[in-house]
Amino acid sequence: MSDITTAARDAAFAAFTGGFRLVDLTDVLGPDTVLWPGAPALEATDIITHGPGAYHARVFTTFEHAGTHFDAPEHFVPGGVDAAGVPLDDLVVPVVVIDITEQAAATPNYTLQVADVEAFEAANGTIAAGSAVVLNTGWAHKKDSVENYAGSADPDQLKFPAFGVEAAQVLVERGVVGLGVDTLGIDPGNEPTHPVHRNVTHINGLWHLENLINVDQLPPTGAVIVVGVPRIAGGTGFPSRVFAFVPKN
Repeated sequence: MSDITTAARDAAFAAFTGGFRLVDLTDVLGPDTVLWPGAPALEATDIITHGPGAYHARVFTTFEHAGTHFDAPEHFVPGGVDAAGVPLDDLVVPVVVIDITEQAAATPNYTLQVADVEAFEAANGTIAAGSAVVLNTGWAHKKDSVENYAGSADPDQLKFPAFGVEAAQVLVERGVVGLGVDTLGIDPGNEPTHPVHRNVTHINGLWHLENLINVDQLPPTGAVIVVGVPRIAGGTGFPSRVFAFVPKN
């Protein structure tokens, strides 16, 4: 999709005539970051410490899908594109933000519905091919505890909103290149088989971003997202620095 994404990005940047501001969508990753239940916490070990003629360096061990992170298609599709193989043009793209905070507040495992996509497009225009679609669920403000953010420390009792299968299929048909969310996963907490990951998006080459923050600082349309995922050979994903250019006007 590189030609499509390049054209979409160029059109978005051309609209930044009044300048732009940057919004950091990346949470700090540390030993206390709320992770998928059962995932190992980040560990850092000093290998070289400051001293005469020395520098400070550490070795760290992290789960590939820790904190604000990228999911490559290979995450759920054997032989799919890995983190090193995603084209750069597909990592700097216009971003569409759909707000489902009201629905999620009433129903913790709420999933984006086709009607939500249709309502968004009625107000903002058709979602353009080459875009990424990010959900604002309000969940980024719940990271004070595992119980609030994940719903439970028990992987069988998770509660958080995400994308629905039918709505994700519509977005694939629109030609989007990636999905993002400010929760633990693209699939809701009560979907242990991960049907969006497995059957809709990764199989069609889409990437994901999970555990985003500050999504509520982005407009519905007009911003450009930048995904700084390391080029890890064979990587199913990796913690990433994600930010957005937002037009000042």
